[in-house]
Amino acid sequence: MADEKQRDEQQSSQQEGQMDQQELDALVDAYAQKYGSDVDRMLQDLRQELDSDEPDYPQSTPETVQPTEFRDQEYLDTFGDNLPSGFVADGAADETPDDDAMDDILEEEAEEMQIRRPRRRGKRTRKPKKRRSAVVVAFSTVIYIGMVAAVSLLLAKFAWLCADDVLALTKPDEVTTVTIGENATLGEIADALHDADLINYPWLFKIYGNYAHVADRVKAGTYELNRLYDYHAIVNSLSSGEARETVKVTLIEGYSCKQIFQLLADAGVCSVEQLEQAASSGDYSEYWFASDLPKDGANRLEGYLYPDTYEFYTQADAQVVLRKILDNFDAKIDDTLRAQVEQSGHSLHEIITVASLIEEEAASEGERADIASVIYNRLASKELPYLQLDSTVYYAADLMGESFDTNLDNPYNTYRYEGLPPGPIDNPGMNSIRAALAPNETDYYYFAYGTDGVSHFYRDFDSFSAFLNSDEYAG
Repeated sequence: MADEKQRDEQQSSQQEGQMDQQELDALVDAYAQKYGSDVDRMLQDLRQELDSDEPDYPQSTPETVQPTEFRDQEYLDTFGDNLPSGFVADGAADETPDDDAMDDILEEEAEEMQIRRPRRRGKRTRKPKKRRSAVVVAFSTVIYIGMVAAVSLLLAKFAWLCADDVLALTKPDEVTTVTIGENATLGEIADALHDADLINYPWLFKIYGNYAHVADRVKAGTYELNRLYDYHAIVNSLSSGEARETVKVTLIEGYSCKQIFQLLADAGVCSVEQLEQAASSGDYSEYWFASDLPKDGANRLEGYLYPDTYEFYTQADAQVVLRKILDNFDAKIDDTLRAQVEQSGHSLHEIITVASLIEEEAASEGERADIASVIYNRLASKELPYLQLDSTVYYAADLMGESFDTNLDNPYNTYRYEGLPPGPIDNPGMNSIRAALAPNETDYYYFAYGTDGVSHFYRDFDSFSAFLNSDEYAG
């Protein structure tokens, strides 16, 4: 048995030698076929293979996996009869080896079989940590610069706004009024100036006022100041004591522009000529109803000078006076009335024109809606296209400097021209405006003023004619 075992070992050793020799011969043949006698090329390729992750040298035939008995024989050759306790070899696979003994063997074998990998050459990769750090630093720098720039811009804008308010660098050329009460404090003065749009920042004026002792210098009264004034000019004006005299004027419903201008002139506000010039050539484009206004003429604002009580400076600027009245009209025609105008199917200019006719023709408060119905019925009629209202003839005659005549050739003469006149013939009050927006539903086409102080309404011409020929007609 010993001899057979010895022969098997020798045969196995010879086979391993033969296998190693065969692999070596195959590797030599592969290099010879690829390179021949070109040694320099072979060395160059070997250097490149060392620098790369995957070597490109000629491959030998794959290693044949040894059966279990051969691997066990290797351990027998290594350890002989001094096998560790618990190790099983040669057909003892049905027995379980000791786990600790097997772990020790595998660890020792792994240490012996470790091979040092060749060092790679080439470009060294930067550590991720350092790369992230550089990005963080760059990002932080950008944020810091952006914050500094933003703060600088905000400070610059703040400084500009303050300078503009103090020095009035970009304020408009507009005249406004401000009233300073008796013994007014610096805060009250600042608030009054702010309400009059003379300053933008009361807190800033207070700082200036404390330095300039404004509260001790300003005198009570009503002042007319230009928004172009800077802080210094404002304080000097309020310290002069040259407060303007004011006067209250009531504009009467149904007054024409010509009558209103004369009323203002009589009160000492400004002259008729100044008002006519301001009405004819003034720029009122900021008002939403400006598109309905005629382009020129002294009666350009007819219908829009809202009847009310106003307080004006004596010897005031005519355009400032007219703007004050137009501002009141703009406020009175609120969103509710604007919505009603849109629902009526008529323009605001047409509604105000109808309202001016009602204002002039109405003898009593309760008949305004009936007069409105007559006007709208006539406008919708093909048989009676002419309104035939005496009030329009009087207006046309006044414009022309003529006497009343139903044959006057003027577009305001509703006996000669169909439909509504080109514009209002007076400045109506709110009751007439509401009647124009909400007329009564009637079939009236005629009306006339009676001796009883009221208007009488008729559906047909015969009844109307009979009334005109009676003693009840006031003429």
